[in-house]
Amino acid sequence: MNSHYPPLTTAYLRHQSELQQFLLRQVNCRETAADLLQDTFLHIADYPGQDAIINCRAFLYRVAGNLALDYLRSQARQHARDGGTLDEDWLCPSPQPERFVQSEQQWSAIESWLHSIPLLNRQILWARRLDGKRQRQIAAELCVPERRVEHILYRTGQMLAATSLHDG
Repeated sequence: MNSHYPPLTTAYLRHQSELQQFLLRQVNCRETAADLLQDTFLHIADYPGQDAIINCRAFLYRVAGNLALDYLRSQARQHARDGGTLDEDWLCPSPQPERFVQSEQQWSAIESWLHSIPLLNRQILWARRLDGKRQRQIAAELCVPERRVEHILYRTGQMLAATSLHDG
C-alpha cells in the first residue's frame, strides 16, 4: 500500500472487501451494498482530523453502518408512503367494468326469474336461502305441509339449475 494516503483511505483500502460483506448483510442487495461502500469512501476521503482517529477500522464500520441505516430508514419511509410494494397479483378491490356489467346482467336475469315463479315458491326460497330457516320452520310460518316446502325447494332448485343463472 502507498504510505502517503490518509489513514482512513489506507484503512478503507485494507478493509474494503469486509466492509462490502458487512453492507451486503445489512441491506441484502449487492448493488445497494456497492453503492453504500462507495458512499462510505466519499464520506471518509476528505474527513478532517483523520490523524486523531484511534481505530480507523471501527470508524469505517460506523460510517458504513450509519449509511446502511439511513438507507433502510428511507426505504421504510418510502414503503409506508407508497403503501408497500406493488405486486403483479395485487387485485383491484373494485370490480372491472366487464365484470360489473356481467354481474348486472346476471342480477337482472335472476330478478326476472324470481318474478316468474309463483309467490309461494319465492317466499319459500327466500326463507330457506336468504334467511337460513329450516323447512319445518318455513312450513309452520306459511301454514303449508313440510313435505310441500321440501317439494317446492327441490323443484325451484331444478328450475334454477336449468336456467343456469347460478353459474357465474
